[in-house]
This record gives sequence, structure tokens and C-alpha cells, in this order.
Amino acid sequence: IGVLTGRFSYPNGMAGTQRIRLMARAMAEAGAAVNVWVDGLDGWTEARNFEATGEQNGIPFEYLLGKTQASHLKWRRVRDRFALALAARRRMAVADRHRSLDGLYFYTSVLKPDFERLVVRSQSKKLKFPVVIDLCEAPWTFKPQQSLVEKMVSPLWGADGVICISHFLEDWMRQENERTGRNVPHLYVPILVDINEMDPGASPPTGKTVLFAGSPAYDETLRFLLAAMQVVWAVQADCQLVITGGATEATLGSAVGGGGGKIRCAGFVERRALLREYSAASLLAIPLFDDIRSRARFPTKLGEYLASSRPVVTSGVGEIHRYLEDGVSACVTEPGDTVAFAEAICRLLDHPARGQAMGRNGRQVAERHFHYANHGARLLEFFTSLAVV
Repeated sequence: IGVLTGRFSYPNGMAGTQRIRLMARAMAEAGAAVNVWVDGLDGWTEARNFEATGEQNGIPFEYLLGKTQASHLKWRRVRDRFALALAARRRMAVADRHRSLDGLYFYTSVLKPDFERLVVRSQSKKLKFPVVIDLCEAPWTFKPQQSLVEKMVSPLWGADGVICISHFLEDWMRQENERTGRNVPHLYVPILVDINEMDPGASPPTGKTVLFAGSPAYDETLRFLLAAMQVVWAVQADCQLVITGGATEATLGSAVGGGGGKIRCAGFVERRALLREYSAASLLAIPLFDDIRSRARFPTKLGEYLASSRPVVTSGVGEIHRYLEDGVSACVTEPGDTVAFAEAICRLLDHPARGQAMGRNGRQVAERHFHYANHGARLLEFFTSLAVV
């Protein structure tokens, strides 16, 4: 199986990178020969990956341009996108000549059309291998305003099979197949985590800390969480909010409000440091909203939260009620209700033993449903069925 990362870097990165890494690992440990071809680059202001070739968990990877970081010059970044597409085309052709390509897992965008699909589709038709895309978010058909191309082209175009991260997207797929007159097969694979990355035996924290793992892109989520924390601080003045990701006090601006020194912006942290932040927190927060985005996806951080054995406070939307029981494996509140969210945080801070039990139950959910190794055999069966067709 070839794995083409789309515009994500590898093996270190954000949620998309973690999805790619664990999908590759699941298939490799189930018996497939997996090669990762990286056609994404680190941003010009960040450096997370330094080796252009190497192995991660025994799986070889290579950066198709022989470099890991994008240029700070826009014209060079544009040139590199076209060069990466051509390099991916050549790499697939070489793999075919060596008879080492039976299928391609292509992590391409479904938020907007991506010209790389044209390259991948032309090669798959020519070399006769199936292409599987991963449907992890609401596709462009849900956009209120669509371009002419988005109106004309289905998000399923170029795919011989689709992996769906939620039942919402499974239902959309069935409707899209009916609309387009196609019958693209699909496989449901939820969010993936490596439960062995987490230490469930870590000592419970001594202070009161709420952690949110986010980024500046989560503006609405941060505003909601900060509003909830104002309610918390009224009765839990010694509680600290920790925010990882790119948010800073400057980017939060006036939203910090009365938080003052009660907020610690940790910034982007290396993965092992992030996992330590999970273990050091009293509880982990992830507000969700009753919108298409939250109904369609299943956040990577929620799976990681659960695997950490720390109690979780979230909102009941999308896949949440399918896996989590309020008061048992997580605190699940109504989406958009800041007071209910704050009250759930306060209950866990007031009753740490109850939170520890909830965290253990949450970890069992992650072990049963989200551990990547549970899905490897199913993934290989899916690729095999497409190859036979």
C-alpha cells in the first residue's frame, strides 16, 4: 500500500498527520508492505520534521522533493506544489514497475477541490491500482457558497473507495452515490489513537488545571471555553486554564477578559510534551457545537483525551453519544451551553475521585473503539476487495 500524505507533513504534525501515521501503522502491522510518500512540507516559520527519508515505526517514508520545509517565498511554494504533483506521479510509476503498488491511501482535501487528484487519478487509471480517500470532515457540498468547479465535481471524484470517520459522513456518502449514480464502496474507521502512547498510571495532579488542546483556528471554541471559565473562576478561583497550540494572550486579545494570570498559553509543544500536559491536567475540555462541522467529524484530540485516562468535558453532538455516556465515561453537556459546560468542570474539580473513575472508563472506550491496531485487518480487507474489483 502506498500512502500519499496530501499537503500534510510527516511523521510529526497536527491531527491530519496523526491520522495518516496511525492508518499506515495499522495496515503495516496487519501484514501490508506500506510506504509513505510525503508531498506536504512544514511551514516556512516552523520546523517539525528534519529527515527527508527515514522510518517511523518500521514504515519507510520519503519527502518527494527531498526537503521538509517550505520556502518563505510564495512563488517557490507555488512552484513546489506543481513539482510535488509531478514527483508523486513519478513515484507511483516507479512503484508500479517494481510491482509494489496494489493500492493507494490518499489523504486529499474534501474541503475544496485539489488539482493533485487529477494527477493521482490519471496514474491510477493508467497503472490500474485503486485509490482510497479519507473522508474526515464535511465535504465542499455543505458549503453555503460553492464555486463552479465545486458545483460540477463530486468530492468522491477520483476515489475507488472511501474511508468515513463518522456515521454522518456514511449517510452523506450513500446520498452522494445515489445523486451521482455511482456505487463507491466505503468503510467506517473512527478516529484513531495509540493507547500505548499514554500512561494511564500517571499520578493524578495536585492542583486544579483545565486543558484545551487547540490552535488559533479554533476562535469560536476558545471564546466559548473562556466564557465558561469565567463561571468556573467565580467559584474555583485557584483553577488554571492551559491552552496548547498556537494561541497566545496576544491572539486571544480581549477574550481573555478577567482570566489574568489564570491562563497559561503553552503554544505549540512537541508531542511527548503534549502528552505530559494531558497527564498533568485535572480534566480535559473540548467544546463542540451543533453545526455541520461537529456532526461530521470526530476530533483527534477527543480520542487522545480519552486514552490519557483523564476525565473529559465535551458536548453531545455528532458521534459523541454513540461512544460516551454522560457521567460515566465523560461529562457530556448540551452544545452551546456555557453554564452547563462550566458546571460540569466544577463538578469534576470538586470530586476528583469521581473524575478518576470517569477517566478510567473513558480509556476503556478508547481501547475498545479507537486503538489503531483494532482496524488494520479491516483496512486490508477493504483494499483487497477493491483490488479484486
